[in-house]
Amino acid sequence: MYKKIISLLLLNAFVFSPAFCATQSAKVLKEGVKPSAAQITKSIAPSNKTVKLSDTIVKKNINQDVLVPKKLEATMKNSIAHIYGKDRVDMIYGEVYEIIKKSKDKRSIELLKEDLARPSDWYKDEVIYMFYPDQFGVGEDNKPNTFKDLIPMLDYLKDLGVTTIYIMPFADSPMNDSGFDVKNPKNVRKDLGGMPEFKEFAQAARAKGFKIKADLILNHFSDEHEWFKQAQSGDLDKLHYFIVREDMPEYKTYKDEKLGYVTEYKEKDGTITKRRLIFPEVSDNHWRKVNIKGKDYYLYHTFYPFQLDINWENPKVLYYVLETVAFWANLGVDIFRLDAIPYYTKEEGTTAENLPKTHEIIQLLSAFLQTTAPRSIIQAEACQQPKKILPYFGTDKKVEHVILGEKKEIQRTDEVQICYHFPYMPAIWASLVAQDNKYFWEAYKQTPKIPESAAWAMFLRVHDELTLEMVNAQTRELLYDSLMPKGATFRKGWGVSGRLANFLDNDPDRIAMAFSIMLSLPGVPIIYYGDEIGVQNNFANAKKIAKAREAKQKSRPNQAKMLSYFDSRDINRGPIKKSVFFNAIKESSSFNHRVYAKVKRLIKVRKQTPVLSHGTFVELKTQSPEVFAYVREFEGERIVVINNLSNSRVRATVNFINDNFGKKSKDVYFKDLLSDKMIRAKAENKQIVVRLKPYDSLWLKL
Repeated sequence: MYKKIISLLLLNAFVFSPAFCATQSAKVLKEGVKPSAAQITKSIAPSNKTVKLSDTIVKKNINQDVLVPKKLEATMKNSIAHIYGKDRVDMIYGEVYEIIKKSKDKRSIELLKEDLARPSDWYKDEVIYMFYPDQFGVGEDNKPNTFKDLIPMLDYLKDLGVTTIYIMPFADSPMNDSGFDVKNPKNVRKDLGGMPEFKEFAQAARAKGFKIKADLILNHFSDEHEWFKQAQSGDLDKLHYFIVREDMPEYKTYKDEKLGYVTEYKEKDGTITKRRLIFPEVSDNHWRKVNIKGKDYYLYHTFYPFQLDINWENPKVLYYVLETVAFWANLGVDIFRLDAIPYYTKEEGTTAENLPKTHEIIQLLSAFLQTTAPRSIIQAEACQQPKKILPYFGTDKKVEHVILGEKKEIQRTDEVQICYHFPYMPAIWASLVAQDNKYFWEAYKQTPKIPESAAWAMFLRVHDELTLEMVNAQTRELLYDSLMPKGATFRKGWGVSGRLANFLDNDPDRIAMAFSIMLSLPGVPIIYYGDEIGVQNNFANAKKIAKAREAKQKSRPNQAKMLSYFDSRDINRGPIKKSVFFNAIKESSSFNHRVYAKVKRLIKVRKQTPVLSHGTFVELKTQSPEVFAYVREFEGERIVVINNLSNSRVRATVNFINDNFGKKSKDVYFKDLLSDKMIRAKAENKQIVVRLKPYDSLWLKL
């Protein structure tokens, strides 16, 4: 032991010697790890960070680690060339390199250890729970939470069994769009207790074993962001941090049967630009007029007029964003949710969705994050069809890192690692409403194979509407007519707002069956706060927020023009009392407990069953549409999932593909993982027949 300590101390003394540092700097330059830009010549200063090895604390020289793996450097330079031009690569990459260096020098030993130890695809085993920090578990007076108030709710989440907590937008914001209008992306809202309380909460969450997911809203910023304020004060250079023009083109807005509401612009050269209008209730075009020192300018907004789209083709915007990513990564954020990812770049004559430069931006962000924080990953929010989502995963690549002096190979996709599967959500709901599995299987057949390390994000409800964009006209009509009376319309019929329990008629068995589907399908499940206890629609919250939004907008000079201030999505948001959550654990006879107990059991079994996180997925044919069945397989283990979509008892016949139970009918027994009981089935040839109660679910181990 003492010999090892002496050897480590001698090695440490040697690596800090001037001769060794000079040799290593030359080696780094030779291997191309450090950028070739002439303006960057200083070597990396030795770090004073320490690593505890057994009982010995040994100073660690960061020069031993490769600052930027070659493959990631090449990716960043290639993306910079496509976004900003080949002639600017050295200059821009030089700035990016400096941001990387500063970020790595500030990174804690604890996070570096996790960079080294965490499996490449750790996220596939997660069960995510999402909530608004000021609304989740409030006091009896409904007063909004601060982060300190949230700490007791960690015990509730631990009991439920979720593993990652998705804290919905908490960055500094005027809160005109529930925090998705960011004023300062590197600060925490004062009403939440600011940065000190966030750090206290994050530390408490990590101490209980939770990972943290947070939003990166990089398509737009609030009109209260410093850039816009500076522009309004006469700093016209700041206008070019946004998408801006000096003339308003001719336009017309109309309803397209496939795309929803569309605004069509006639550009100066005659080019026609067609763009989807996301909020037709709010605005009839995408350009907000502002007057600065007597001159009119028009700023682009994909969403609300107070959410101004940023200009990614301005390198200063890039540097600002990368510094923001590094800041939160060094505070321990595990998953970054990139909001509104398809809209990052805009070009005349295009839809401004899924453009090639957008993918280059994502590759650059991903390579930067994998360089600075290999433990962290990216999830995309892209409300698109699967074939358009697929490119956002990119390509699987194996990259060799050197972390704390040790080599580690990490296999990740070169864009994002998780994507929401938006078409599955309405497909599941259509199957639930119609009691017919065909809606899901139609969506499944249109789903392409994704890279090995990638994962879909599965969800039943989130903070937004239940979108009807991803379905055909007949399915849209089915869902709208069935669900709108139980909630509220959104986007003039292209979506429905409302809570899961309301949509499922407050039936605990039906709610549990819906969760059974989500938690047994391939992908990372996401639970929206309150759905696990059957929380109801909150129209009072929506009306209250609409009044506040109207008052705030009308009180401001140079205000954004809005056609309406009511946002129906606010009925599935709002405060839920702490007592409601904890009573759902204790009060065994209550509706909330009945839902909670079923969901908790589903989560527990999923976590104990790796096949549900990593296994293959194969459809099993059934003789009746209300029976929804499939098989999951991983490393020799197989689970058959059978769901009864109907409110009647059924005798479910399930057809297997490779299994043959013999020509003679016989009784066979399978263990149901959910009830922990043996289930009898009739088996003959490639069929089994089981009896299911209304809205029943079986997870049978073969």
